[in-house]
Amino acid sequence: MKELRIVRGTDVKLFIGDVPLFGVTSFTAVQKNHSYDVYEYLRSEPCERVPQGSYHEIRLEFMTLFDNQLPTQEDFTLRVADGNTMYRYDGCRVTEQRTELKGNQKAVEVFILEADQMRKAVTDDE
Repeated sequence: MKELRIVRGTDVKLFIGDVPLFGVTSFTAVQKNHSYDVYEYLRSEPCERVPQGSYHEIRLEFMTLFDNQLPTQEDFTLRVADGNTMYRYDGCRVTEQRTELKGNQKAVEVFILEADQMRKAVTDDE
């Protein structure tokens, strides 16, 4: 399981297509595996798990003023630019949205996304 985590980075930029995202306070992406469970007759536990590929689960936290930036009805592409490295998450869709209050801090909007695939590219190779 691979994880990419960004917390309050000023050099990191996030984009939906070519539109930049504002007010992002936290970004976490974790690669997870799909599997198909095979059951035997009259058993409640699977006897085998067949791998079916992988997907990426993304958690984004926004300040509450900037919560209407993600399309919730259709798939989209999320790009993360970190200096000369670009991460591109294709087939993103919002699976969960909630508001969290953390003690005496400001409220944040939390979005959980699923992405079909991730591609990593180096933009400047000197």
